Amino acid sequence: MSLKKRRLPPLNWLRAFEAAARHTSFAEAAKELNVTPAAISQQVKQLEAALGTALFTRQPRSLTLTDAGHGYLPIVRQAFDHLAAGTQDLFGSGRGGPVAVRVSTSLTYLWLVPRLARFHARHPGVGLRMTTSADGLSFGQAGTDLEIRYGTGQWPGFRAERLFWEALFPVCGPALLDGGLPLATPKDLVKHTLIHMIGEPENWHMWLHAAGVSGLSGGGALQFDLHMMTTRAAIEGIGVALGLSPMVDDALADGRLVAPFDIAIPARDAHFIVTPEEAIERPEVRLFKTWLLEEARGHDRPFDPKAMRGLAKRRRRPSSDLLG
Repeated sequence: MSLKKRRLPPLNWLRAFEAAARHTSFAEAAKELNVTPAAISQQVKQLEAALGTALFTRQPRSLTLTDAGHGYLPIVRQAFDHLAAGTQDLFGSGRGGPVAVRVSTSLTYLWLVPRLARFHARHPGVGLRMTTSADGLSFGQAGTDLEIRYGTGQWPGFRAERLFWEALFPVCGPALLDGGLPLATPKDLVKHTLIHMIGEPENWHMWLHAAGVSGLSGGGALQFDLHMMTTRAAIEGIGVALGLSPMVDDALADGRLVAPFDIAIPARDAHFIVTPEEAIERPEVRLFKTWLLEEARGHDRPFDPKAMRGLAKRRRRPSSDLLG
């Protein structure tokens, strides 16, 4: 019995169409598939020519599906999903080796690395390949199984799950708090150096406004491009930084940092666990993601000013007590 020859467009055309439809953008589809926007546009045009109908309505600044595109998209997507599921069931993830994880440099140094021994104790057979990026910069690197990304949680083509509740509040070293220039009220900040994150001047502006303090600049003479550097500068007693939980939680707990005031504001964005669709079902990725959420559970709560008041009072002991 002869098999009827299948009439199928080339796979690259279908991938270009599906990605462009999902992003409603040739440019974003090109980023995902690691090609140029012109290549995506050309492949979609070839698909439309082969099908004999337009799949998109193209405007100077927008891209929308036609009725034919709306009808074809679920068919193509279902075919890709079925192919991916069948490949996973028969052959596994198709990727050996460690889980490729990408995290900002600051969160890696201040929060993740101090906890990794617990993951390896629980899952000694799961390897991790950690790479870092500057806070808030490039995202969606090819070959990455999981990222911890700071932002809004809206990244088309990726599944995002919030990791923490986060808050912003001033922190400093205990020696600065116990020094000759008191930090009894937020207005006393005028006597101290404020440490700033480059590109985030609005954070100090928002906190100072919430504290009822005017006349202090959100620009600052001392600026760093990483949270780990602002935190370190505060620990060294150089000035007062605007701490971001959970990055400062460990330093507060062991006394290297002090929270002098009980005023905190919610962070505008948050850290999310982000996974590409093709990596979600990999067992090792699920194990690491589950562990991350368990570790974050202690931080995963709205900020409690009462708890911060108690923390600040405990930290007002002499620095020799804190270090001894």
